Amino acid sequence: MILLKQFKYLKQSQQQCYINKLKSSLQFHFQWNKARLEFLLSFSTSLIICSTVKLNKIALFINNKAKYESNYRRIQNFFQNFKMDYLEYAQFVISHLPAKESFYLVMDRTNWKFGKSDINILMLGVIYKKMCLPLCWILLDKGGSSSTSERKYLLQKAIEMLGKQRIKALLADREFIGVRWIQYLIEQQIEFHIRVPKQVKSGSLLKKDRKSVTDLFKYFKQGVGVDRLRPVKILGYNLYVSGMRTKNDYCIVISSKDNYRSLEKYQLRWTIENMFGAFKSRGFNFEDTHMTDLEKLRKLVVLISIVYLWSVLIGLWYDETTPIKLTNFGRKRISIFKYGFNYLSRFIKKLLEGCIYNDFEFNEVNNILSCT
Repeated sequence: MILLKQFKYLKQSQQQCYINKLKSSLQFHFQWNKARLEFLLSFSTSLIICSTVKLNKIALFINNKAKYESNYRRIQNFFQNFKMDYLEYAQFVISHLPAKESFYLVMDRTNWKFGKSDINILMLGVIYKKMCLPLCWILLDKGGSSSTSERKYLLQKAIEMLGKQRIKALLADREFIGVRWIQYLIEQQIEFHIRVPKQVKSGSLLKKDRKSVTDLFKYFKQGVGVDRLRPVKILGYNLYVSGMRTKNDYCIVISSKDNYRSLEKYQLRWTIENMFGAFKSRGFNFEDTHMTDLEKLRKLVVLISIVYLWSVLIGLWYDETTPIKLTNFGRKRISIFKYGFNYLSRFIKKLLEGCIYNDFEFNEVNNILSCT
């Protein structure tokens, strides 16, 4: 009996030691007090285990030593009262990027409805190893598209944090066009590769007989990407154009400096679509939230993004040591995010059960979180 009690004590002591190390790793990036750091770690691990942002589900796992009602009130208190420094999160992302490299930024928007309320997020992500990491965002207090001023605000934040020299180019879809927006990007000397709708006209704005931009590519073979060698007047500016005619549509991309491999660069925009998928049905079921308050939602996006980033980095590391199996078509059977998320789920369950005895494994996972 005495030996059994000693074993349980040692097991709990080792478990607490591991938990304290994870909290220290988070404290390196987030200068929160002890209680808030404990909440951050507990919420993150609970989010991994239950794979949903429903607070009533997370309250079941956040602290097994406390009553459910107490856990739920603790969660509500965090979202209601905690004043979050969002710059800390952005620096957390940047600290995990190689210091001397430059990166593509990608801008996109995701939205859905909860009752009569619009949940509308304008997101700017940074692409690292063909994975999009959420950098900064705005919760729009409306449905529909973003304005030029909202886009400028978001991009300016990224410029301040990363510096222009570390931004390769901005990638965006057809929603993100407009004369004032293109003018801003050119003035800021930010290279861009943005898809345009087929209704956009080419030629001088003063001409009445301007033609659709699709006319530049309609005589080329279907499925063949073409880079126009000379710039074309679009939206009042001389821009480089690349395009491809598909079976039912056109993919036409405008670029500011040159269009070398522009279509290939633009394809990286899909990384943010994959990220939104991970936020939603393929990961955290973000659309299940009943929150409509914009400030609370902004905090929730931070918490999701921390776990998403951790999962992606774990997935990249684990894929190097134990490569993901490929399908017959040469594609990975599972995404990098899901690979890391599943690994973390198993890891957290073992940690909470006191079943981690491999210091090397723990240190690897913890070092990825702390970026050391």
